[in-house]
Amino acid sequence: MGIVTRFIAVVVMAAVMYPATGHGFILGEPTNGVKFEKGDADLKIRIRLQPRLDFGELVKNASGTAYSTESDIYFRRVRLEMSGHLVKGLKYNLTFDADKWSKTGHTDSVNLYFAYLSYSFSPLFNLEFGKHKLPYSRVSLTSSSKQLVIERAVSTEKAKKLFGPSNAFYQPFFKAYGKLNGGVVKYTVGFGDGWQNGDTLYTSTTRTVETSGILFAGRVELSPPGWVEKKRSDAHLGKGRHLTLGLHYAQQHSIEYQENSYSEDRTLKGFDISAHRENITLQFEYNTWEIDSTDPAIGTKEPEGWYLQAGYYIPGYNLEPAIRYEEYDQDSTSADKKEKITTLGMNCYLMGHSMKLSFNWAHTEFDKKASGWLVDDDSKDVFQVQGQLYY
Repeated sequence: MGIVTRFIAVVVMAAVMYPATGHGFILGEPTNGVKFEKGDADLKIRIRLQPRLDFGELVKNASGTAYSTESDIYFRRVRLEMSGHLVKGLKYNLTFDADKWSKTGHTDSVNLYFAYLSYSFSPLFNLEFGKHKLPYSRVSLTSSSKQLVIERAVSTEKAKKLFGPSNAFYQPFFKAYGKLNGGVVKYTVGFGDGWQNGDTLYTSTTRTVETSGILFAGRVELSPPGWVEKKRSDAHLGKGRHLTLGLHYAQQHSIEYQENSYSEDRTLKGFDISAHRENITLQFEYNTWEIDSTDPAIGTKEPEGWYLQAGYYIPGYNLEPAIRYEEYDQDSTSADKKEKITTLGMNCYLMGHSMKLSFNWAHTEFDKKASGWLVDDDSKDVFQVQGQLYY
């Protein structure tokens, strides 16, 4: 019996043996942290842990011609979240992370993940400033605590790195946001620094930022009346319904190099459709972005990617089988540079999203000119097991 077959057998066996409760979750209802209140001020504290095991073709062999089997045990997420209101209408969030702790090749550190203030004038108009997510990509904006598949799509993870040197998706940003008619229309629009003076754009062909324009990003979400999503999630655990079309756009122009007189513009656009009705959930997302440099040594690149994922929540057993297919074209201006990834998974909810287990098998195929293709290997298989405690 091959390794893939054994992994599927383990997941199926776990599903068959998983106890049905008839109602509720086997370990009780989900938790929502600890909350302290004093007048109009309050503080909620939450802790999130995601222990993780990866097993499969994680590394290259000594000659770099094929993938070798390896295992890696680490914490995908370690979070301390503090949020609440300072006064009526003024919200705050302060979150620290120690993500990927003990992951092979990762330097362990504690970082400031979120830090922002938000003031609500009305449902239609709110202002926020601070370190938060940029407003693009449905799956990237969804909390990792409520994902259908353990890892986000490859293309969306690449798109998150477009507007900064490190953790670019999480940067100080000033934005306005709001909603109409109870959320039938939602919008977010704002600006930030993006690439700044002194940032290294490229290492192989050294290019350093001298000056740059403002980073602009915006997103609009549209839902039919009666189909508004109460809270963004990939997995609604058999409750409610929603149908949402999301459109997003981001750009930063006039990024000039210190090394010469050339410059580049960066633009991203995309859309997504998400829906669920009680037990069934579906989601599609497409993103394309362009790096257009006047420097002949860099030129123009146009990556793009899309994914389609689905899940079915089995009530009573509190299980949710899931599947996702995605394609990521590393540069659509060149041929044979695609990655094609098929992921099969199972989520086991012990206490809703507060405590769950997830099993994924991800199979990746590489075109001959794609990064990841090796002389003796044009595909790889990785098996992922992840737990979650979110108190």
